[in-house]
Amino acid sequence: NKISEEDIRRMTNLPVVGNIPRNLEKSSTVVFDYPNSSLAESFRLLRSRMQFFTKEAESPVILVTSSMPEEGKTFAAINLASVYSLLGKRTILVGFDLRKPKIYQDFGISNEKGVSTWLIGQDKIENIIQESGKENLSVITSGPVPPNPSELIALDRTKELINQLREKFDYIILDSSPIGLVSDTFHLASLADSCLLIARPGATLRDMFERTLREIEGSSVRSLSMVINDIESESQHYNLGEKYGYSEGGGKSG
Repeated sequence: NKISEEDIRRMTNLPVVGNIPRNLEKSSTVVFDYPNSSLAESFRLLRSRMQFFTKEAESPVILVTSSMPEEGKTFAAINLASVYSLLGKRTILVGFDLRKPKIYQDFGISNEKGVSTWLIGQDKIENIIQESGKENLSVITSGPVPPNPSELIALDRTKELINQLREKFDYIILDSSPIGLVSDTFHLASLADSCLLIARPGATLRDMFERTLREIEGSSVRSLSMVINDIESESQHYNLGEKYGYSEGGGKSG
C-alpha cells in the first residue's frame, strides 16, 4: 500500500522543507547539469530552508535518509551537497550506505577506498577524500562493502571521522542507509546536526513509513524534517506557493 503526497503531509507533523519535482533527465547531478531547471531551484529552496535548522552549528552535518530504498535519498544528497558547493562553501558528500555503494558512479570516481577502509584503519583521511570534478565539492565514497556494516558504523571511529571532517569542511552531507531498514543509521543520525527524511509518493510503503516515524520519535534523532521527492508536475504549484511563503489556502505556510 503506497502513500500519496497528501498522505505524507497528513501522517506526520514533521516540517516539509523540500518539494522536489520529478527528474525527467538521465542525470543525477541535475543542479550542475541543469542549473535553470525547476529541479535545481527546488534544491536551492531546500538549502535556504535548511538554514533554520543548522544555524547554531559550525560546519553542520546533514544526514539524508529514507524509510526504504528507491525513494531518492542519494539523488537528494548529491544535489543538496551540490547547491552548498555553489555558495562557495567547502562541501563534502559522504557515502555512508555501506551496503549499497552508489555515489562513486555519479561522479565517475573510484570506490576502492572510502568510509569502510577508513573505519577499519586501512586508510588515512587524506587518502579517502576525492575531488568530484566540481569546485568546492569533495566526495568520500562508501568503499568496498564490508561484512559487518552495522558494527563498523557503531564504532567510535565514525564520530572521529565526522569530527575530522568538521575541521576541514563548511558543510558535511551524509548519504545513509534507509533508516527504516537498518539500525546503524540511528547511530549516524545521533551524530548529525539535522536529518532529512526523503519520502516519495507512489513508491513509499505506508507501513514502512509509519514504522519509521514511530521509531524516529522514540530515538535521539535531532532536528528532523521531511523532503517530498518525485512530485508530478501538476502538483508543482506547491513550489511557487511555498516559495513566496503562502500555501494554497492563502494563509502563511510555516
